[in-house]
Amino acid sequence: MNARTPLYGILVGLVILLCLGLAWRSYHIATAGLPGRIDCNSQSDALTRAGPFAIPIAGTGSMVPFIPAAAPGTDRMAIVAYAILEPTAAYDLITPGALCIYQPDWSPGHAVIHQAMLHDASGWVMSGLNNAHSEPQWRVTLANFKGIVARVYVWPLRK
Repeated sequence: MNARTPLYGILVGLVILLCLGLAWRSYHIATAGLPGRIDCNSQSDALTRAGPFAIPIAGTGSMVPFIPAAAPGTDRMAIVAYAILEPTAAYDLITPGALCIYQPDWSPGHAVIHQAMLHDASGWVMSGLNNAHSEPQWRVTLANFKGIVARVYVWPLRK
């Protein structure tokens, strides 16, 4: 055993603590930005409570557990929730962790609901709560931004 062994152990410990701290920070930002979630009895109950401006949310699984994934054996584009936008929330009011709806070029038929993670000169990098990675190749910009989510209405899914 050489004299560097204790120092090596301390450095490894510090690296582990740093990684845990970064993971905790990322999780905290992600969960702190989530809007109110209203549990409803059924899809029709959710739509009634959400109102006429409700935006349907597909069950892709990217926002699990906050928004459920489509039931196994069903189309992942099946509607699993409804979102209501904050009426006064503009693009310049996005903060890290904010749940936003946007219309990216890669999804022309469906709007996407993800969280804002990092802002740079090109816009906001987004990520699904259940995604392993953020999406640095795409950005939310003023041009594709639809709004910041105020509330989400969900219901128990059945096969």
